[in-house]
Amino acid sequence: MRSWLVKSWWKRLQHHRIDLMKIEGKISPRKLLENFTGEKAPFFRFSTPQISDALHKISGYNGAIHSLRPLNKRKIFGPIVTAKTKDYDWGTSVKAIDCASESDVIFIMAEGDDNAVWGELTSKTAKKKKIAGTIIYGACRDLDAIGKLDFPVFSKKVVPNAGKPLALGEVNIELECEGVKVRPGDYVFGDDSGIVIVPRELLDIVMEEALRIKDKESDIRRQIEDGIPLSRILGLK
Repeated sequence: MRSWLVKSWWKRLQHHRIDLMKIEGKISPRKLLENFTGEKAPFFRFSTPQISDALHKISGYNGAIHSLRPLNKRKIFGPIVTAKTKDYDWGTSVKAIDCASESDVIFIMAEGDDNAVWGELTSKTAKKKKIAGTIIYGACRDLDAIGKLDFPVFSKKVVPNAGKPLALGEVNIELECEGVKVRPGDYVFGDDSGIVIVPRELLDIVMEEALRIKDKESDIRRQIEDGIPLSRILGLK
């Protein structure tokens, strides 16, 4: 699935005839795709600030959900499978794992954060299924164990306690968190700076704009190294 996405993204870049031959001065988009072995590696080359800036330039909103933070310093990217549950029902999280496919990202919105709806066992199960990671707009637990797993987890809060596996919530419905819509099939980017949600219909043009931003930032860094004041680079008076 992700291999198809990367190839499709590259073909559309060629179709639009965008002059993006310089990434960090020398690396073309094709080289960006060829020089990394992981299918998601090209997407991980972008930071969430770059993605957010690109989305804001295109759409007028930044897609950031500010209260979410990584629990184990791993980047996350992929199409979203959503779930909505009460904080006392972590069974809905298990249901979301069953509904998710390889390379999907599970996004759980919990009503309340006094109880964890995700932890070590769900993380290991999702990792075994090759799910790309989990984002909990609520509480998570088992931080010590999750920190050792090669499985990205983002959360608002960490607590030691959990509810019960009731599975009474909903899966693959539209959510809204902090004014940001999160729909099944939308894409999420996450790193140490936070989480950005990109509507699926805007992914291609957001990536194109992010390439431009990345190139521009590289040029600014070179000018700073050459001793040029940032105010002059930016044209400030």
